[in-house]
Parts: sequence; C-alpha cells; structure tokens
Amino acid sequence: MAKRKETDFKSTLIGSVPCKYQLGHELHVMTSSAFNDRVLNIRLNRVIPSVTGYTGYTRTGFMLTRDEGRILLEKLLLALNDDDVWEEDVELNMVEMDDD
Repeated sequence: MAKRKETDFKSTLIGSVPCKYQLGHELHVMTSSAFNDRVLNIRLNRVIPSVTGYTGYTRTGFMLTRDEGRILLEKLLLALNDDDVWEEDVELNMVEMDDD
C-alpha cells in the first residue's frame, strides 16, 4: 500500500473537549491551513489506543469557514440555552424513523 504524502496543515489547537459518549476520544478544536484558506477544523482525537495500537486523529471531523463556524456557534448556543430541547418528550422538529 502506498504511503500518504505528509502534509503540514500548520494547525493551531484551540482546545479539547472530553467526549463522554465517544470513549477513548477527545474532540479537538483547531484552526488549520486547507483549501488555500485558514479553516476551523473540528476532529476526533483517539487518546486510548485502538485494537491496532493507533492513537491520534481519526478521519472523523469536519472543516468550516469562519462564517460557518459563527453559524455553528449560534446554533450550539441556541441548543445549550433552551431547556425545552433537553427534555425527553420534546417533539419539536422530530423525524419519525421507519423500522424497515
């Protein structure tokens, strides 16, 4: 298998968030150079070794422009500040899923 070319994204780690429901992982928030621009890069970082012994960044994550990051911040603040959406019986914008 061909080895991937190493790329320096000049990432600056802003901070990490522990992930209660993603055992062995942290969520890293950073800025990186990509797409000929500086982007907000949000990635899962494996801190407990996998079965193969791997630790480090997973492929799970996404990159946002600064404007998209601001929209994400706005939506996160709305969700975190609205006690009603944290109730189990909330039916706002819920989608019914078929069991097929």
